Amino acid sequence: MKKAIMILAVVLTSITMYGQNITGKWNGTFNLHGKDLHVVFNISKTKTGLKATMDSPDQKSYGIPVTYTNFNDSILKLEISNAGIEYLGTFDKDNIFKGTLNIKQSQQIFPMILSKGDVE
Repeated sequence: MKKAIMILAVVLTSITMYGQNITGKWNGTFNLHGKDLHVVFNISKTKTGLKATMDSPDQKSYGIPVTYTNFNDSILKLEISNAGIEYLGTFDKDNIFKGTLNIKQSQQIFPMILSKGDVE
């Protein structure tokens, strides 16, 4: 019986960890003055945690360093300090992040969903 419980615990832990693997490309769109702007957050794992860069394909800007990347308790926080940009989102059952993009310079907050995969 103990062996069965241990196996079940390992399987459930593996499923939870696999289900919340957030490395890869995460795409979102927000509307700025009537125009949709696409952003891509490229999240990777390092020895010390997570790191990320941001792309803004519509503005032809790529590889913008994200200065703070944290994923804890299903909450993703990404900050680009020198640009005053912050994304805060919650990972949900549909494997997407629902959150907001805060552009501090202009004091604007935009709802933004991030979904995983390549931009089409």
